[in-house]
Amino acid sequence: MMMSSEQLFCTLPVQTFTRKKHGVARKLTFSAFSVGVEFYRLLKPDSTTIIPHVSNWDLLNTVIALYDVGLPDIGVENLRSTVCAQGAKTILLLRDHQDVLKEYQDNFWPKGPPKPSPTEPKNEEEYEGTFSAVFSDPESSEEEDDSDSDQQESKRFHSSLEEFLSSLTERRHQRRQPNFTIEAIGFECCIVAALTYKKSASKSKEKIIEVSLLSTRRRYRGCGAARYMLQLLKDVSLVGFYDAIVTHADSRAIELFASCDFSDDIILNSRFRDLAQDWTNTTTMSYFPPFSLGQASQLDTEDLEAEMTQWREKSMAAHEAQAIFMRRILQEIKALKKQVKSQKYEILKLTADLENERKEKKLLREQKENKNGMPVTVQDIAVKEIEVEGQKLVLEEIVETALLWKDLEEVKTYVSKLHDTGVHQILYYCDRRSQLVEILNRGFSPEDVQQREYGNGIYFSASPAEAISMAHHVLVADVYIGKIQTNGEKSVSRRSPPSGFDSIQIRGRWSTEFVIFSHLQAIPICLLKYTKSDSPTANTAVSK
Repeated sequence: MMMSSEQLFCTLPVQTFTRKKHGVARKLTFSAFSVGVEFYRLLKPDSTTIIPHVSNWDLLNTVIALYDVGLPDIGVENLRSTVCAQGAKTILLLRDHQDVLKEYQDNFWPKGPPKPSPTEPKNEEEYEGTFSAVFSDPESSEEEDDSDSDQQESKRFHSSLEEFLSSLTERRHQRRQPNFTIEAIGFECCIVAALTYKKSASKSKEKIIEVSLLSTRRRYRGCGAARYMLQLLKDVSLVGFYDAIVTHADSRAIELFASCDFSDDIILNSRFRDLAQDWTNTTTMSYFPPFSLGQASQLDTEDLEAEMTQWREKSMAAHEAQAIFMRRILQEIKALKKQVKSQKYEILKLTADLENERKEKKLLREQKENKNGMPVTVQDIAVKEIEVEGQKLVLEEIVETALLWKDLEEVKTYVSKLHDTGVHQILYYCDRRSQLVEILNRGFSPEDVQQREYGNGIYFSASPAEAISMAHHVLVADVYIGKIQTNGEKSVSRRSPPSGFDSIQIRGRWSTEFVIFSHLQAIPICLLKYTKSDSPTANTAVSK
């Protein structure tokens, strides 16, 4: 059946098939012959018909119908493009018209349509599609492909399809009449099975035969038709020399290909990964011809097959062990990389904290500078002695703030928006009742706002004597007074500085006071604790 470049088809001798009674399927014996067809060339406008009284388009439609009914998930257009692709060849297994006519006449039912054959159980899936009425028995289907280089062939196909279905309906009607003739027996009644394949080359330059489609009419299943066609495909005298036969079998065909010496071994078939897989949800299976090319072997095939099975199992176990080992190594590497990444993050975090501490100390030094830019310390800020209501108080202890760099970010952001960001002054917080230690540790907050004659603000004095609390404590702060309005008007309801200013300055008889309207304009520096001069005191202590 090997076709040269000039041949459009070829035929093989008649073969007899027999199915013994099995379950509900009756015994069946029939004869059929094989035909090899290349539809890509057969459908050219100048091609002649290869089967008497059957047009080439009806031949194609019948083959597509056989595939579509058995493999409905593929689709008619995909099936057509696969069958008609350049280089694709199709083997047809056909019965003689006269034999089929005699069978139909013997089974004619005079009172109505023929009863379903026992080979046509109705509990199997019913396929409703374009070709569901082509065969009297449900079939298997194959997929279609719309790979026609020009759209004219697709249009001609659909045009011929309408004529084919119309003539099919007429022939079915004729077969329901008594004394029908051979004209009522269409080509669809004679087809038994079909197989489409193509030759290709792998990346390793191996010659591969790819089985694209294979289907048998349901009434002829179990007779060995599919196995016979695969056997023809294996014969190098018919299809030419090859290195392997490869197919992508669906779940229903795996058992058939396995019985014909096709292997689904994953490692064995990995070499065919570069071959395009036409269908989804399939298993790659392959067949390798013997070295003898068909000559009888003296080896005990059962022992050889058992040995190959044992070798494959051992090879698979070794592959699994290596794969598991590599996966565990990969997981170990990932865990180590994650650990290194975590340690690197900790190092970066510690480095950032160290840098923040350095910046914090620098900021505190900058905050303790006077208006002339000269650096000062808490010892410089602290007034050693003050007089309050005729009572002399001496400095007993200095407690520095516990605020960190990160606590000042919000203050820096607010200060940067003042009208004059560079003006700040060391002042003393005026509120005899406040919890000054709490403010020293947390910073100023909206709770520290007081409602007094110049509005709702935070009041500071330039004199510690004016700011001392009932506990003889004075809170020292660095106040960003910004642009100052001097001697502003009194307004108890004021909640923000006058327009264009950041604070208000009040010049009193004994001291100057300042009012700010946001807690973010002041940073506590230290708390000065005083005691009466007549009490015993030691050296002044500074604590943080």
